[in-house]
Amino acid sequence: MIMIYGPAGSGKSTQGNLLAEKIGGKALSLGQICREKFYEYTKTAAMVPEDELALATLEEVAIYEKQGIPVILDGQPWTRDSKGSEILSNETGGVIIIDVPREESIKRLSSRGRDDDQLENWNKKLDMYEERMPEYEELLKSKNIPIYHVNGVGEIPEITERIYTLYKKFVQ
Repeated sequence: MIMIYGPAGSGKSTQGNLLAEKIGGKALSLGQICREKFYEYTKTAAMVPEDELALATLEEVAIYEKQGIPVILDGQPWTRDSKGSEILSNETGGVIIIDVPREESIKRLSSRGRDDDQLENWNKKLDMYEERMPEYEELLKSKNIPIYHVNGVGEIPEITERIYTLYKKFVQ
């Protein structure tokens, strides 16, 4: 499993889908899992309880891992003590972090047209990411999981190529 992280609007799901397509894998998105299974939370940008989201995610990942299908999971950083950190005990080959400035994230988010697309919601999500990611990155390092940062600014195909180049490092 390869995990893709980045702030809201960084292109995690877009890039996860493109990478999964390129390698014959399955793209899973925490955001999509939230929207499908926890809509009451997401419509107001409330945080889904981490342990509930982690269990739902672990179930989804297991479906594909049991079939030998590579999983590309995009999402949010977990807190150290949540069940979300258990996802890291799976076959985590590495983590790609898409770096995008806040202004670029908001610009991208403003063009999506989802029900929960409101500036207040975006700022909550971006604040949470900025708060949690440093601690989460330390957790990844403590588990010796390879981490690569990628510049997420540019045209979709060029970002896709950057990410695929990093992916090849994980599977060598």
